[in-house]
Amino acid sequence: MAAEAAPGEPSLDIERHLKYWKMCLRSPLPHAYLSNEGNRMALAYFIINSISILTPSPPPLTSETDSAVANKPPTPPLIGPEERRALRQWVLSHQHAAGGFCGTSSLVFPLRDYEEWDFEAGAPTQEHSGLANIAATLFALQLLALLADDDTADSAFSGVDRVRTLRWLRRLQRGDGSFGEVLRLLPGGGWFIGGGYDMRYCYIATAVRWMLRGDMKAGEPGWVDDFDTAGLARYILTSQTYDGGFAGSSQDEPHAGYAYCAIGALSLLDRPLENSEASHPSTILHSGIRDMPGLIHWLASRQFVYLEPDSSADDDDEDDDDPVNFLLPKTLSDLSLDENLHYAGFNGRCNKVADTCYCWWVGGALANLGREELLPREPSRRFLLEKMQHRIGGFGKYPGSPPDLYHACFGLAILAVMGEPGLSPFDSSLAVPVETVRRIERARRGLLRTASEEGKAGTLGGELVSMGLTLSDKTPEWLVGVTGVVPP
Repeated sequence: MAAEAAPGEPSLDIERHLKYWKMCLRSPLPHAYLSNEGNRMALAYFIINSISILTPSPPPLTSETDSAVANKPPTPPLIGPEERRALRQWVLSHQHAAGGFCGTSSLVFPLRDYEEWDFEAGAPTQEHSGLANIAATLFALQLLALLADDDTADSAFSGVDRVRTLRWLRRLQRGDGSFGEVLRLLPGGGWFIGGGYDMRYCYIATAVRWMLRGDMKAGEPGWVDDFDTAGLARYILTSQTYDGGFAGSSQDEPHAGYAYCAIGALSLLDRPLENSEASHPSTILHSGIRDMPGLIHWLASRQFVYLEPDSSADDDDEDDDDPVNFLLPKTLSDLSLDENLHYAGFNGRCNKVADTCYCWWVGGALANLGREELLPREPSRRFLLEKMQHRIGGFGKYPGSPPDLYHACFGLAILAVMGEPGLSPFDSSLAVPVETVRRIERARRGLLRTASEEGKAGTLGGELVSMGLTLSDKTPEWLVGVTGVVPP
């Protein structure tokens, strides 16, 4: 099934892409993925997210469509209910007992190993405590929402230890406002924050916070102290570089991925919790960035014309691994921003070549700023569909490259952001379909409702136990059965 395209323009063969992702889901991945053993949660996100992009929910029935739909047998979903439940259990099995999720099962330790461990005090010393990481935690939450449907959305986060995960997240923040990737308990006590200084961790922290925290007030059941949002905003805002981009610090080289993460993080810090949109009027984002014109100019400057490599050129330069696809004018006066360019790609840094994923990082960043009009839609679409789309489905990194999960997922993501027919509307801030964001909102409400009910039940149970103990020297069996509370 090819999506509709203008005459003479390339089309997205959705059926072919679904076959590629079905193969990735059901068959062992090629040996090249062995180095990603620690990132299985990320690989699962790429696969399930891509299937969701390619299979939007059908529109509501109307009187005109009722009869046609009634006579057409339903198409079985690529991922059925039983498989969704199994995948959900697989995700939950990677939850760390102290909060967060691990990227692979080899980093998960049996729960019995934590029976005597005080998570807050980090005592007694736990030498083999497993290792949750911030990226796997985001992917796990996204997967739980992606695997839900309208009937199960309220319980999509059922089984997630919200309180411990938010406490673990807060502990990952450094004094300068930045976030690390992992926590390691040091011998003798104390926590080490590992993972370096990376804008991706800052973005992930805000996404996890938005998904789980909610609007609970201090003193209510399930309340958790927030991390230092003002400190995080300061860290991000001071990382803008002299030319408008974003990096790990203002003195480093700007990078499109870091720009996306900086913009996304600032946007998520004040994003509404309900009925929200990715391009909401964020006060922190639009009034805090020191050089907004410079940022927009830097992002727009990442696009350039793609040219076919010159077959007559000398290809023996072993120091240059990148395909030659720059538009190299003979003189500076020949530089052009011709609006009728046939192929337009995006790079992630100055003097680099076009890459599928940077179409997403740049395009997603511009979408989060509400500046989608700066995307050269038709030239970019041709570049992706004619040069990056693979004959078996998926997208490669460079023209001629085999497809891989990372680039194949984000190739679909930017096409969805640009409004490609047949794809699910996509949220450029949370990197999942819009209907998945709605399920995240419902799942969060479900977690908060459960916390409130458990808090009320605990209070009532404690009162009943106290009353029962004043009447008897031991707890009546009926009382234990009703409340589940056993007094000390």
